[in-house]
Amino acid sequence: MRSGQLVGGRYRLEDQIGSGGNGVVWRGTDEELYRKVALKHAVSWDGGAGSEHIGRLKREAKILAQVNHPNVVTVHDVVSDNGQWWLVMEHVPARDLAAHGTLPPQRVARIGAQLASALARVHESGIVHRDIKPGNVLVTEDGHPKLGDFGISRVVHGEVTLTDSALITGTPGYLAPEVARSEDPTAASDVFSLGATLFAAVEGVSPYGTSDDARVLVRRAAAGDVDAPRRAGALGPALSAMLKVNPAKRPTAAQVRTMLENITEDEPRARWWPKAVVGVALAAVLAIGAWLVFGPPFGSADDIPAPASALGDPLTADPCALIDPVPLARFGDADEDANYGNFNRCDVIVRSGESEVDVEALLINAELPPQERNASVRGFGLVREPPEGRECARTLLLSDQVHVRITADQDGNGPADLCGMADTAVDTATAALSGGELPRRPAPDPGSLIDADACGILDNEALIRFPGVDANNPDPGFGGWTCRWRSTTSPLSLLVRFDRDQPPNADDGRPVRLGGRSAFVEPGGYGEQSCQVSVVHRHFTGTDGEDLAELMLVVVTGEQPPDRLCELATGLAEPAALRLPPA
Repeated sequence: MRSGQLVGGRYRLEDQIGSGGNGVVWRGTDEELYRKVALKHAVSWDGGAGSEHIGRLKREAKILAQVNHPNVVTVHDVVSDNGQWWLVMEHVPARDLAAHGTLPPQRVARIGAQLASALARVHESGIVHRDIKPGNVLVTEDGHPKLGDFGISRVVHGEVTLTDSALITGTPGYLAPEVARSEDPTAASDVFSLGATLFAAVEGVSPYGTSDDARVLVRRAAAGDVDAPRRAGALGPALSAMLKVNPAKRPTAAQVRTMLENITEDEPRARWWPKAVVGVALAAVLAIGAWLVFGPPFGSADDIPAPASALGDPLTADPCALIDPVPLARFGDADEDANYGNFNRCDVIVRSGESEVDVEALLINAELPPQERNASVRGFGLVREPPEGRECARTLLLSDQVHVRITADQDGNGPADLCGMADTAVDTATAALSGGELPRRPAPDPGSLIDADACGILDNEALIRFPGVDANNPDPGFGGWTCRWRSTTSPLSLLVRFDRDQPPNADDGRPVRLGGRSAFVEPGGYGEQSCQVSVVHRHFTGTDGEDLAELMLVVVTGEQPPDRLCELATGLAEPAALRLPPA
């Protein structure tokens, strides 16, 4: 191969612009259409045309031909020339993502939203990329990214592609933990690798740190030893969700796109209207928008009754009496799930085609300013929030501080009338509350945490371990099933929360024993700058026969290194575990 060589009687080679384990990339010109192209030549390690590498190049051509997306490198042709095989692609005059250095979180969110959109299309086509990394993302100077299946080989942060390994396919610094353990790559693995790529763009290093030895990074990946983001700002929660060790807990690529688009929408936008016009126009728009979205305004908070007596004893009120799968069945197959999350919630899962929506009724304590109330149903005050992303929410007001929070969250990819479902659930809840005192929940199992007090699970001797704790002013949640303490000397926060979920395992954190119980320590498990310790209280069987567990979560959040947060959380979880009731 040489500059000036004509390939396939049409493509003139100009100069080599990249090389990797499976091919060499040249810049060239399509002499029939007079356009720049990139040509990838399949080579083997001995310099010849290896049949395995030719097969990979042909598969790559077929894959790229199936994906038509503005953020995926386009394939033009596949050519055989004198026994040599070439893949002809669009030429993207751009540097790879790593070459752009560390970028601001908002810019990374914009890039990530476009890549997640591309990845969603890839997954919709039944394709798993298997090697998303900064070197496989080209970014133009105006911030337009292209996801490709080739890149310049680099040995920085472990960027040694292991495509010839019989056990592992991918790049060590960006491998999903399950892939590092030799499991087959999946769409969820791609989401992790995209998260690791965006992590590196904002933090300057992969979530596994740095090492010149790829084996060290693979071991960290296999152990799920993922660093928490520190500089990511508003991008942090999305990164933490994408980098979950358990693949079942990661969002889909389509959900990631929505999460990242919401971050970019929070950026301030330039205004060009004259200042004199802004006030009048904005007031008019807000007034009309409020009428259209929320309905007519109220004269005062006194116009809205607050029949909190309908709730009765909050410890025995049944949240499942507030939500009914029958009226929700008009939106799809509706099934109640009474054994998920804390004791103050009940869910109905609505499935229709590719759509899956979690409609949740949640009893909460919260102060809500009177001006937030913008509707009324059966004499109950109501806050109708405009739909946001993949969620529509309503808050039904029982008193100044006790409310029912109803949300419809889209978990699937199909179309769904989220606000229609939320409003249907509001009708069910108000009907139940208008009929007298809310029904009582079934008698709890002996030893259930439903009878425990989260604020009493840590005594003063234990709380002294939390720096600057305001021990005399905890913030209890509804029913006493959550409790939060804040530090008076630092931005640290401590949360104890009871939960119900599938029994945790090593994918949910580092296994430890605390107070004679199984526990799991997960940096970033409760979002950005957090460490969550999940203590298993007891196992029980759900209504569908599923093995479930009651958990005590001890979470510390704040601007501290992950090791320090986990040290604090573990040190507090141990005495808390000793004070749990007998299971």
